[in-house]
Amino acid sequence: MGDAATVIDWNGTDVPAELAKVPPGRYRLVAVEAEDGFELTPALEAKIERGIEDIRAGRTVPWETVKAEIAAKIAAHPSR
Repeated sequence: MGDAATVIDWNGTDVPAELAKVPPGRYRLVAVEAEDGFELTPALEAKIERGIEDIRAGRTVPWETVKAEIAAKIAAHPSR
């Protein structure tokens, strides 16, 4: 999925209001099991939203810079 998933609580009858926010397209719905440990908390949702705003505002690091920094860190450690 290219963007953040939308988690919907469905009672099995009524159409959830969250679907009105989803853009047109084809979707595969998969039930989220409670034991998978995932919970989109308000704090996590806010953090994701801040990240999206950073991207929209251009506050990002170019991928080439990230790759170079990772390569330098790996090269700095002797192999076993």
